Amino acid sequence: MNFPIPDFVPVPSAEILQTISIVSLFVGICLVGVGLLFQFLCKRNFFCNKKKGKEKKATALWIVIGVGVLLIVNHGIQLLF
Repeated sequence: MNFPIPDFVPVPSAEILQTISIVSLFVGICLVGVGLLFQFLCKRNFFCNKKKGKEKKATALWIVIGVGVLLIVNHGIQLLF
């Protein structure tokens, strides 16, 4: 479907959109990698200060991993088409 786009709306070219998708895919891979690295370090008690009996929830790390996975899936599929 071709919708008429007004002249005052800036629309990037196809090459620019592809570059944005590649950069976003790379950022998603980095977020997942950093989140998993910090999860590993937290399990080994290098990064998180865990006290006996009270384990700190690593919610922020799971959010970072989730955002990274969403970026990878979204822009990976977008680059396929």
